[in-house]
Amino acid sequence: MNNIEVHYKNSFATIKIGNFLAEYIDDAAIVCIGTDKCIVDSLGPLTGTLLMKGNIKADIYGTLDKPVHAMNIHDYVRKIKKKNYGRIIAIDACLSNKKNQGIIEVREGSISPGKGIGKLLPEIGDLSIIGIVDSNHKEFHDLVQETRLSLIYNMAEIISQGLLNAYNMRTESYDQASISRI
Repeated sequence: MNNIEVHYKNSFATIKIGNFLAEYIDDAAIVCIGTDKCIVDSLGPLTGTLLMKGNIKADIYGTLDKPVHAMNIHDYVRKIKKKNYGRIIAIDACLSNKKNQGIIEVREGSISPGKGIGKLLPEIGDLSIIGIVDSNHKEFHDLVQETRLSLIYNMAEIISQGLLNAYNMRTESYDQASISRI
């Protein structure tokens, strides 16, 4: 499996994300990590909310109303493990250097939430989607003050549409397989 990186303004971003995830979307739970209390960390819950509004046929954990964050992630990890999903797709915001701001990475492997700000939280996910929302060279106070909600919202829209595309591509491939057997 190759990783992909795509800027959220790339006109093919949702298609690239959908193509990459289509074969992994079956029996998947989607865990959207972050908090609605801090713009720089709201990518996950905003994505979860958009997925719920898009009626994706997957279990979604982490929305603006019920975020998965540092204070409750241990409980969610236990709950999700008990459900025995085929795979878990984890989504979170990430800090990197300024030139990578706006990049969405989709890759195999888990996310280590809070790592960028020195928190030790449980890893989660078989696949991960991270959105680079700002620079890791800034003080936290500056991140809170300077990160634009429009960036976070636009990235969340691209990620959620990419996941919806993946689900639709997978559904269409099942429909095609059913038709070919008739």
